[in-house]
Amino acid sequence: MSKTLVVCDNEFLSTLYVMNLEVYLATTVELVSTVEAGIALHKAKKNFDQIISLDSVSKKDALKDINEYRGSYGVKTPLIIVGADQDQDIDAKTFTVSSRYNIQALLKKSASVLGVTAKQMAEMQMGAYYPISMAPLEGLSKAPCNIYQMVDNQHKLLTRAEEPLEENVKMLKAQKVEQIYVRSSDRLVIVNNVSLKLVEKITTALKNSTNLPAEKKVEMLNDGFEFAAANLFSSDEIKQEMAEIATASAKVMSDVVKDNKQLQSLLSTMLNNKSGYIFTHSMIASYVANHIIKNVTWGGDGQSDKINFVLFFHDIYLSPIYLKYPTLKYEKVLINSPLLNEKEKEIVMNHARMAAEMVVTYKRCPMGADILIKHHHGMKKGSGFAFKYPEDLSPISKVLLIAEAFVEQFMMVHDAKQKVEMKVIIPKLIEEFPSPSYMKIVQTLVNLPI
Repeated sequence: MSKTLVVCDNEFLSTLYVMNLEVYLATTVELVSTVEAGIALHKAKKNFDQIISLDSVSKKDALKDINEYRGSYGVKTPLIIVGADQDQDIDAKTFTVSSRYNIQALLKKSASVLGVTAKQMAEMQMGAYYPISMAPLEGLSKAPCNIYQMVDNQHKLLTRAEEPLEENVKMLKAQKVEQIYVRSSDRLVIVNNVSLKLVEKITTALKNSTNLPAEKKVEMLNDGFEFAAANLFSSDEIKQEMAEIATASAKVMSDVVKDNKQLQSLLSTMLNNKSGYIFTHSMIASYVANHIIKNVTWGGDGQSDKINFVLFFHDIYLSPIYLKYPTLKYEKVLINSPLLNEKEKEIVMNHARMAAEMVVTYKRCPMGADILIKHHHGMKKGSGFAFKYPEDLSPISKVLLIAEAFVEQFMMVHDAKQKVEMKVIIPKLIEEFPSPSYMKIVQTLVNLPI
């Protein structure tokens, strides 16, 4: 069995990496939370087949530090850095994966490094029992399936399904036991239950973030957003629970917007956190929409939370596309990109409808959120992009349309490294939204703090 060293200081990602690498690639994983600890462990054991690390660990450049170690000691162990600017093969032994939550991309690259093909994985001969590290099980109150421990080379039942698990996990950890076992047929039961527990942990962390600095809140919001985007095609149970993350995120998004008195400071926070395009776009749209709501006669605080819920989900079906093509930006450009295949272009055209159909199944979806998502490109059926915006959309739909149009203009200017000037952006918005009901909303942006 291969061995993998994971260097990760993010609680949620640590759990996901260890669990998925072990379950899908049958590799034994050792986890550390600092680069220094990773280097020390590698020096001591020297039997790892690969090293996987976040790009930044405790605010240190992991690629730089690990490469210095590899160069100084002649280490040939392949290195995968997760959270880089793009997916890239730097050299024959060094690789990058852009999104920290793109577990499929990480598994694909890791399988390549370990020399495991998809066919081999499908045909892998497993015994009756499968080893699982202790770390992913921490926090599970009940055993999702029968859990076994190895005693005198025998698999002894430790905890039956649905029985309390926490005390037994603590006991084994105290005894320095590193692995437990499940029946091989129950591997995916573990994955699903650990993922559900992560939803709960992320939601709780967001709810308890009130007194944290804005940068930390953005980091947690990004975790929630990326986890939700990565689980679009998970079990129905996990997809239902994503609404809890979105509801908690909506309130934290409002806090972050209030914490940042100027748009540029919010953007700086997002860029420092290396947030992806969609999440950055959504946070800035939240800032702009919140300003508009405060400056129209019919606005209210309750509408801000609903708008933030909508912004959490409105482009979520585009996330896999942006993960695959990290150089792409601006939605209206996507449809004509030669990089996209026909299926991806179809998703771009229908992403508003697809997201609306998803959120309407949530038990606690804010009233009308699905309609706002469906209309967020001005098309009543949620397919395509409007070139002439209809008058009979709701006022909040118009706010979202204008907020998003502003964000695209703002990001284009910023990406071109030009000075952001409202006297340039406002006329472009008036040209795009010439009718009186839209123009009144555009005019509220004249005094937007940038």
